[in-house]
Amino acid sequence: MNLSIKETAKKIYEKFVAEDVTTNAAQVAFYFIFALFPLLLVVLNIIGLFLGAAEGVKQELFIYLQQVVPPSAMTLIEDTITEITTEGGGGKLTFGLLLALWSASTGVDNIRIALNDVYDLKETRSWWKYKLVSVLLTLGIALLIFLALGIVFYGGQFLNLLVSPFGLEVTSYFILTSFSIIVVGIALVLSFALLYNFAPNHDPWEWHWITPGAIAAIILWIILSFGFRLYLEYFDSYSKTYGSVGAIIVLLLWLYLTAMVILIGGVVNSVMEKKAKGEEVKTQSENEEESDEQTESEG
Repeated sequence: MNLSIKETAKKIYEKFVAEDVTTNAAQVAFYFIFALFPLLLVVLNIIGLFLGAAEGVKQELFIYLQQVVPPSAMTLIEDTITEITTEGGGGKLTFGLLLALWSASTGVDNIRIALNDVYDLKETRSWWKYKLVSVLLTLGIALLIFLALGIVFYGGQFLNLLVSPFGLEVTSYFILTSFSIIVVGIALVLSFALLYNFAPNHDPWEWHWITPGAIAAIILWIILSFGFRLYLEYFDSYSKTYGSVGAIIVLLLWLYLTAMVILIGGVVNSVMEKKAKGEEVKTQSENEEESDEQTESEG
């Protein structure tokens, strides 16, 4: 089935509307609220285990989060994480890490459910299997964030270590900044690749490093995150309207945009995969109706 760019865009829009992506994104964003802080705690615990001096790295993590998270929401995240890490004892590290990992996996588990819908897939894996997938995906994304932050923080030392055998030294701010951007970009691509390859119940399963949906989702996420920040800088009326609850509302809105971007990427992948295989692009409801009709005719 050879579709033009215009027809493909139309199919993507029709599937976006038919699968009710906006409602599914709201549901995923709700669970993201419960998963965000545990995920950050997992990252901070991993940093503390491998790098030590977690307090300094925590501040660096906050600095980088400030680039995409709205200011009022960022203040809420900083205060919550600081309060939790201050009150937590070192002896609770292992239990806290496992509990945080399990809690954070609820967000990924809801992405799995929503992506199955947009890919028109039925979940046939047993409970323990798809829950294990959700936990491992959460751990994998946390490790990617950890590695990306480690290279961003110590990128200069890492680059100089690579070029030192040649008697060179990297001091250029442009080179170091470009290296950091490339590393963050690779971490984003790998994170979306993990989600789109492992979360839905693909049958047969195939690994794809880079997909059209991942590229579209990353670009959209960057645009929406910075656009939302820009909007709040000039037109932030949430704090005036809702008072102290405004920060929570802003955080929920940002998570909602993030969830929607992930699902839009899934919609793009679903349409493009069917286009590549020459299959007709149908929504999940249309597939179910067709299956019911076939069952009735057989009966």
